[in-house]
Amino acid sequence: MGFFSRHSNVYLYVPNLIGYARVAAALYAFGVAFTSPVQCVVAYFLSFVCDELDGRFARMLNQTSTLGAVLDMVTDRLATTGLLLVVTMVYPQLHVVCVSLIFLDIFSHWFQMYASLAVGATTHKDVKSKSWLVRTYYANRLFMGYCCVSCEVLYLVVYASKWSQLMGVTVPLPGGATLRLPARVAELAPVLLRFTSSSGVPLMTVFGLMSLPGFAVKQLCNWVQLRTAADQLIAYDARKETSKTR
Repeated sequence: MGFFSRHSNVYLYVPNLIGYARVAAALYAFGVAFTSPVQCVVAYFLSFVCDELDGRFARMLNQTSTLGAVLDMVTDRLATTGLLLVVTMVYPQLHVVCVSLIFLDIFSHWFQMYASLAVGATTHKDVKSKSWLVRTYYANRLFMGYCCVSCEVLYLVVYASKWSQLMGVTVPLPGGATLRLPARVAELAPVLLRFTSSSGVPLMTVFGLMSLPGFAVKQLCNWVQLRTAADQLIAYDARKETSKTR
């Protein structure tokens, strides 16, 4: 048994080592979030990229494990929670929104994980949900990947808007045009001016706009997943009660 095949030390499986690296990169990103914003964005993005690599290596090397599956999901949840907490510190006025997103994310995935394990699945992604949205989400890796990446990118963009060195990279518009907000909008929400530039459109703003549809779909999917998982848990209890009376 070689290191790059299935062996007895699950802790040293390649995908699990990648998982540990994800945790280290995320912690580093949060550690420098208020001193080195460029390093924060790069480290967090690398951590998120590794989320795709661990699954690929697990399947390629036949090193799938329950430990790896739990490590993957817990790291996902904690990394996103940490990023939203950083956003809350950058923009205190968004604390209710950020806390609500954290609640929905954790509730949805833990309900789904428990409901999946209750019916004998090995991962929360192995589902036969009655919701077509949840089934489509987990069955189509490209669709799921776009939605997940969109959330992380949008949160990073909101964080980045606080730092001029991150918003200074712009995309020129034809004819030297600029992105300007209506005066009334700028008056009501002056923070949105940080997403504009006099020399074009900030690249971060472009990324944020591209991520909005995926973010919206992901939150909708989280809500539907929470509801369907709760229904599965209730049905599971009902089946247990029925079996006791037989």
